[in-house]
Amino acid sequence: MELVDGHRVVHGTVKRAYPLQSLRQPTGGGAAEPADGELGTFGPVRSTFETCLVFFYDKWATKMQFLKRHYKIRISGRGLVALEWEAGAETEERVPCAVVAERDVLKKTLDRKPRMFTFPHSLSVEVAFEEPQRLPQSDQLKYLLSKTITTRDLHSVMRQTQIQVQAQPRKKPNYGKRTLSEAKISSPVYRYSSLAELVDGNADIYGVVVNVTLPKKTSGRDFCMTVSVTDESCPTRAEAIQINIFYPTVAQMPKIKYVGDIIRFHKIKIQQYQDKIQGLSLPRGSRHLVLREQADGNLEQLTCSETWTFEPSDEQRVRQLIKWAQKNLAKDATLPQGCALAPKLLTELKFAENFIDLVVRVLHLDDSEEPTRLIVWDGSGSTAESDRALVRALEDHGISVPATGVLKEVIMSSCWTIVRDMGFVDGMLTNWCRFRNLAVGIDEPLPGAASAPGGREILRFREVTSLVLMPDFTLDVKHRLALMNESTPAGTTPDSAASCEGGDTNVHQDQNPAASLVGVTTVIPNHIREKVPVTPLREILRSPKTPRKFHCCARVRGIWPTDIEKICKPKPGSRSEYIYSFALTVEEGADSLNIIVYGKDAEHFLHGIPPCDLTRSTTSKTLLEKRFAALSRSPQTFHWCIKSYSVSLPPARDGAAAGAGISGGPATAVRYRLFETRLQIS
Repeated sequence: MELVDGHRVVHGTVKRAYPLQSLRQPTGGGAAEPADGELGTFGPVRSTFETCLVFFYDKWATKMQFLKRHYKIRISGRGLVALEWEAGAETEERVPCAVVAERDVLKKTLDRKPRMFTFPHSLSVEVAFEEPQRLPQSDQLKYLLSKTITTRDLHSVMRQTQIQVQAQPRKKPNYGKRTLSEAKISSPVYRYSSLAELVDGNADIYGVVVNVTLPKKTSGRDFCMTVSVTDESCPTRAEAIQINIFYPTVAQMPKIKYVGDIIRFHKIKIQQYQDKIQGLSLPRGSRHLVLREQADGNLEQLTCSETWTFEPSDEQRVRQLIKWAQKNLAKDATLPQGCALAPKLLTELKFAENFIDLVVRVLHLDDSEEPTRLIVWDGSGSTAESDRALVRALEDHGISVPATGVLKEVIMSSCWTIVRDMGFVDGMLTNWCRFRNLAVGIDEPLPGAASAPGGREILRFREVTSLVLMPDFTLDVKHRLALMNESTPAGTTPDSAASCEGGDTNVHQDQNPAASLVGVTTVIPNHIREKVPVTPLREILRSPKTPRKFHCCARVRGIWPTDIEKICKPKPGSRSEYIYSFALTVEEGADSLNIIVYGKDAEHFLHGIPPCDLTRSTTSKTLLEKRFAALSRSPQTFHWCIKSYSVSLPPARDGAAAGAGISGGPATAVRYRLFETRLQIS
């Protein structure tokens, strides 16, 4: 149960619907209590999402008696009473419950126990529901369009109908899916379910891969890997459904390489584990098909089955998911299940403890001898911080040394065989790679190289480490590309080799901190820039009219709060969604003005960096620090679109107001807010 716009809301899937019961009348003219059940008829409904019991009384119970297991239901409005119900006298367990009843039932209950709940001044309850239908020859369900029953609809129930319903003989309730009506679908043999509608049983599904682990040997004779998939009904990585896949050999495992690959499962087992839906793919009954779009536009199909079906409807669905995934993964800032922190940058290795997640490019791979060694880079930091042995290793193999960015090494031993058998080798040198759970430690340098003073940080690929290739459209890669472009000096490319003289590379050149600052400018709509004259800050501050829009030019003096991590905070009532909220101080001559940057206007201003938890997303934090540093240190003036508005101030005490010479009445102040202005890298 939660509060939405000040009203209680109960929503979820019906776990159990009890039949109508005719209850005894209370003695002494008292009223019924929801926990006692002493008046009228009721039918409690249990929600699997919040474990909440819902009691329907009298006319509401008669109206809602059609509810069965698997119905989706949402109850909201004024007059929904929240109580605690004593589930068992012996255990003294109390379960939250909601009561849906008419005014007379609630009033009589309060007459008997006045402090049981607060009597609602008005009753306007809405019950929205979606009826499930069983797919032919399947354990899964299809839901019809939502319908709504309101308080006004109660009076449409005829008295004769109520008598007939109550006179029906009681039957033993059947809570299975077989009691549901069968959906009328003219489709091929396989009927695919959306991920949000999965229920216990076998299912056929399509999904977009957002996370994957490497196959690992189980305690038995087979291997296991876990794949996290999403679709339009579960659009974020945090909502992804995990599927555990078992096969006797690694060769039979799905050859998933990229985030964004499409995978199809037939006859996987859907079950609940720790209150979450989970899939189970077993070698005897389940089948899989991995699909990805090739450079020529054709679909690559990978499976361990000798034969498989792929109809035109399958191709249409796959291409629909590919298009959706490219758009959705470019803005999904949530984290997959089990990932507590966003991937870090290589410059943050010194702050890492035990394990770290990274998104990097592999510049060199050496598997000529054990262990296999990778040289990785993500564009962060300075090349001067790189180990000289890694720089020479790139030069010896004719690989360009990046002009910016620190180099690090990943050592792979026993896991290299799994990585090679899963087909990652071909794409590791041409795509961004996401490593999860890399062990951080200190290791000796490359064989034959001199030892660096104090050792160096090294990354080890352990059995718990996973690897997946990342397309350029994913949000993590876009952040690193933006960071790389901002750090690249003008006239050079990120992958260009450093110019050297006498065999010495640029890693020994003096680093100029000012050179790392990016160039920024502000962009406003053309019709404002060309047709609306610039108003000086002095005139804006003197203008008494509100609300009013202005076009001004001023340089940035500072930002508040100064701690970048605090400019983004959780949305009210949410822990997973964030919103920008900060202020810029701009000045023109001796005049200065504070501009509030908030919400959608802030997202437009910081285009390309969606709001997120900046204490975890260090990549977004680094990008913001660079842009704000360039903005505040630039001597040039920027174009701004601002809007003035009035706010009421708390009333001052009479004595203080008289002493300050302020007349009576509500005090107001003028604030200024940014709109239609975007910060752009020049």
